[in-house]
Amino acid sequence: MGPVRSDRAVSTVLDVAFALLLVSASILLLSLYLTTTDGSLEETRADRTAETLSGSTVAVSYDLESIAESDRYEEPETVDDYERTTYGSATDLLAEAAVANATIGDGRLIRYADSFADSVAASVDGRFTGSNRNVYVVASWRPYEDASIRGEVTAGQRPPPTADTTAATTTASSGTPALNSSELATAYADEEAVDTLAEPIARSIVRGYFPPERTQLTLERRGLDRAVTTTHYLELADRLDPDHDLERDAGPLRRSDARADDANEVLIAGLTELIADDLGSGPIGDELDAIGDDEAELEAFFEETIAPSDVDITTYTWEE
Repeated sequence: MGPVRSDRAVSTVLDVAFALLLVSASILLLSLYLTTTDGSLEETRADRTAETLSGSTVAVSYDLESIAESDRYEEPETVDDYERTTYGSATDLLAEAAVANATIGDGRLIRYADSFADSVAASVDGRFTGSNRNVYVVASWRPYEDASIRGEVTAGQRPPPTADTTAATTTASSGTPALNSSELATAYADEEAVDTLAEPIARSIVRGYFPPERTQLTLERRGLDRAVTTTHYLELADRLDPDHDLERDAGPLRRSDARADDANEVLIAGLTELIADDLGSGPIGDELDAIGDDEAELEAFFEETIAPSDVDITTYTWEE
């Protein structure tokens, strides 16, 4: 065997050195992966669960019988069934339940909200029964910061205080028309009065609960749906303005002369006063005083604090 050439010896040494470098780099990368991706995987577990909710279609059955407890309710001549069934994505139904479950003070806006919210929560919880995931979901509707009118619904078991939880928050539609922050900023900058904000917020909320076209058709019909809708109109009007002039069988609620838009205006007027009080006496009012008429700053502020069309849905996951 001939002598080993020096250039090959150098090459072999370089090969070994390069191999060692690759091994070291691999160990470093593996170490970085183990120390950094565990947290990332934990974070994405909640994200994946939220995606599962969004992509899951559930059926929800609930009953309207609690409407009969209202002094404002008049049972129609024929009632076939108080039970209702609806379908939708788990996320959308959680958002709908949060809005249905809203209160002003201690009073719920929708009489049968308990039945609907409980059914939605049970359906969502059932999506994960038997899985290895612990899931708790909170859907919160706050049309504006520190609102007197707000709703929330939860599904699943609240995590133990010592649990290492991860969370993901998504936004779903509340069913109320969205507001334009730029238009709100322009209107407020012109007058610097909270009424310029309160009225469009109130209008959005009322239209969410009583969509004019659909409500018009309901008011023109006979039967349970009309009885339930007129009861909700009267109860909300009672809560907002005891001196209102709405009546079931007269004016805009009368079946033969139904005018949903006019009935909505009564609610909007009362709700505007409540919202104006909230805005003027709460943190929004303090911030508005500081901002003044700067439209750009107002628009950015309203983007953060006024969103009646949004429901925040936060999904928590953890391991035992």
